[in-house]
Amino acid sequence: MGRCVSAPSLFRNSKIAGTNNNISRSFWHRHPTYLPSPIGHEFDKAMSQMQHEFDRVINSSFWRPFVDNQHPSVVETYRLRNPIVEDNGVKKFKLEFDIRRFKPEDVKISTDAQKKTLTIEAKYSDENSKFEYQRTISVPEGVTPADITCTYKSDGVLLLEAPYIEPEKPEPVKDTVISIDHK
Repeated sequence: MGRCVSAPSLFRNSKIAGTNNNISRSFWHRHPTYLPSPIGHEFDKAMSQMQHEFDRVINSSFWRPFVDNQHPSVVETYRLRNPIVEDNGVKKFKLEFDIRRFKPEDVKISTDAQKKTLTIEAKYSDENSKFEYQRTISVPEGVTPADITCTYKSDGVLLLEAPYIEPEKPEPVKDTVISIDHK
């Protein structure tokens, strides 16, 4: 699991979240006109308490799904950028979409052979609300659209998978000199 890291602050006892690397001097101690005073000490103490509270909130479990890339919308964005994954040494096409607001019967998936695209559409409406979702993505070379399988998981994530065959790389085109025939 990842760890949330906050930027080190300028205040006394600030730290990188989840570590014990305290910074022992405040911002004011580094200022050339610093003179110790009870007000400065109280200010440093208050800032230290605020930094501690900030670190506590940032490290709370509320933020964990976002930090650890577990929230479905974060996973969806990552998968759209990286649709080819390796599973047990075998490469495959894998996409995940967060469509938890929709029932499986509200979802339509289609491909366009000419454009080599895949479109996911979902629509839902009732008397109080209306929701629509649409994603169109390019199907990478090496993926046959007819081989794509789709699963609607219990957590509302739509999983699309297909075998991936590394496309053959074309021979690189070499520079050539073309001769001119004189007639």
